[in-house]
Amino acid sequence: MGSERDITVDGLLNEKLWQKTTNHVEAFQVSPQTFRKSCNNFSYKFITSEQGIYLALTALIKNKLRIRTQENDKLFTNDHFQVMLDMDNSAQTSFVFSINHQGNYFDGIYKQDKELDLDWSAQWQYAVNVTDEFWTAEIFIPWSSMSFSIQEQNQFGLAISRLDEASNSTYASIPANSSMNSFLQLFSKHNVVIKSHSSFDIYPHISLNRDIINNDESMDVGAEIFWKPTKNQQISATFNPDFGQVETDELVVNFSTIESFFTEKRPFFNENQNIFDVSGPETLRIVHTPRIGGDAYYDDDYVSDLDAALKYTFDNDNLALGLMSAFESSLDKSSTGRDFWLMRGQYYLGENKLGISLNNVSTPSVDRNAQILSTDFVYTLSESTEFNIGIINSKIEQQAVSTKDIGWWITGSSEFSINHSHEFSLFTYGEDLQLNDIGYVKRVNRKQFEYEYQYQIPDLNLWSIRDMAVSVESEIKTNFQDEKLPLLFGLGVEFVTEDEFEYQFSIEHGSSGYDDFLTRDNNSLWLPSFYIAELEVSSPEYLWGKLDFQFELGTEGFSGRFYNMQSSVEQQFNDNLYVSFTMSQYNSDSWLEWDEENVIDEFDFTEQGFEISANYQIADNHELRIKFESVIGKAKHLANYQVNSNGKAIQTNESDDFSFAENAFQLRYKYSFSKLTAFYLSYGFGGEFEDEIAKFGKRNLYKKALESKEAHNIFAKLRLHF
Repeated sequence: MGSERDITVDGLLNEKLWQKTTNHVEAFQVSPQTFRKSCNNFSYKFITSEQGIYLALTALIKNKLRIRTQENDKLFTNDHFQVMLDMDNSAQTSFVFSINHQGNYFDGIYKQDKELDLDWSAQWQYAVNVTDEFWTAEIFIPWSSMSFSIQEQNQFGLAISRLDEASNSTYASIPANSSMNSFLQLFSKHNVVIKSHSSFDIYPHISLNRDIINNDESMDVGAEIFWKPTKNQQISATFNPDFGQVETDELVVNFSTIESFFTEKRPFFNENQNIFDVSGPETLRIVHTPRIGGDAYYDDDYVSDLDAALKYTFDNDNLALGLMSAFESSLDKSSTGRDFWLMRGQYYLGENKLGISLNNVSTPSVDRNAQILSTDFVYTLSESTEFNIGIINSKIEQQAVSTKDIGWWITGSSEFSINHSHEFSLFTYGEDLQLNDIGYVKRVNRKQFEYEYQYQIPDLNLWSIRDMAVSVESEIKTNFQDEKLPLLFGLGVEFVTEDEFEYQFSIEHGSSGYDDFLTRDNNSLWLPSFYIAELEVSSPEYLWGKLDFQFELGTEGFSGRFYNMQSSVEQQFNDNLYVSFTMSQYNSDSWLEWDEENVIDEFDFTEQGFEISANYQIADNHELRIKFESVIGKAKHLANYQVNSNGKAIQTNESDDFSFAENAFQLRYKYSFSKLTAFYLSYGFGGEFEDEIAKFGKRNLYKKALESKEAHNIFAKLRLHF
């Protein structure tokens, strides 16, 4: 045990207390996955106190370290440490704290489904020091920054890893990496006495927005409040939360019926949210919080503001509970906003977890009430094998009509040895299963089985190839109309050369079958078999930056051909400026698009786009970011078809060509007073242009996109912490 008075977090590690602390030098190479021991890569020390954990990390330097100017809370590509803490020692989730040699950081939560959520943020201290032979990181993580059940003698799990950029390898304190089922179970175990104390944090914010198009100004004042009356309870509230205007979503042009998936950026919905995170196949999420305060999936005309939300969580040795409610106000004065009520309970049985969720959403604008009930069970058979089982039921009452349906899934993964891994999913989602009032799922009306096998050769050393992986995957599916949907089979090869070039090649074959998605629940369309071949090449991370190239070709539509390619270059111009540029082009001579009911169109279609972004570090606490994206498309009409009840496309009338262009621009300045306190100033615009007869060339389409400003704003926000 140590005292915070004995250590100053400055990166120097010169306190006497550190000299008396055990130095751990043994590490394992976990990527490539050889698990070879090394005692000359990095070392670590740690000291626990009643307030938190101190860590002293030392990395040996073999080559000049790469400089990368980037925003915090983004994954690193240069030399860095990562600390992971499983505070409940339950092998369910882990808090992640990472810092690179430049003093940049990210933090997040690693979940049992092998996802790393970087939207979670916490208050912790860090400092680095770089010499010619090594660099050091000194870290203090308060126990109060994390939510976990407290015991008189708390046992936690710890794992520390380092990405060594000189060898493009990752070394860790445990013989496991985050892609393995046994990863969380193999954390080293440590005991500590932790004080149970309360905490209270308030994050008020004020934002000003100038709408240049409508010559309108608005001001919002809101806050997030987090109160922990005891260590294993938290009450959270938010009033007038903004929707993350300081950070723009990616520009996505989506012609399909599958809804684009965007992550949550609002602090309230990321803090202590793990208990509500339940997932299944087809990107199923029981709770998808961007729904709250956003558009209504089942009412295209609904527009609202989120007034307030409240959340309560409780966690002890074996039981966790979560309650959340949120209330909107409709911008349409003729209706009222939606109300959300979410309840979740979890019971832990060692490394296993049994959960039940009950969610209710009321949408008065369309006289709709949705109730979604689900039960899930995560079962760990052994260190190498685990299963996820779930069943979900939706009950919808809309305008005196009741609709019910169910879905279920079983997923599993197993690693019989360090070289072999197997994953499968088997699921059924009823055709009337409706989850998107509060959840998310790509598609329903599915009975599907998927299987993937991967074989890794971490020490190949053949023909200048350092390591290699081969994968095989297959997919069998049908719907509740028992239509023959395409069977899929794929083969992939990935390898890294000794000079650290990465190559990925894959080929996928699909049998002939029905497309039951294109016509939006009308007659399914019979399509011929197809194939897709893809090549990806990534250069090493050089001191100046890196290059990437992707190329995809195959057949689609009525035996037409397509290709899709994308290339990008990232360059570090100096210690403070990092610029990336990406160009892409897609072309298809049989691109199918839904028109109406059972009518579809076939086009010769081209889509082209580019993205440029720049990050400039003015000073340690001053950041400037510029991001511009633009996408254009031209479609030459080939034929118009009526899809009959047998799935056959019968050619009918001609239709028109069309073209479109979209763009989004943001210039953002950020001044950080502390890790969780900042001032933001941003200028942005975006627009969309459509041409029904496609009379403009590509250059003029880019110009039209710039001229079409559907959004044009200056936005300022101040977020404080008390």
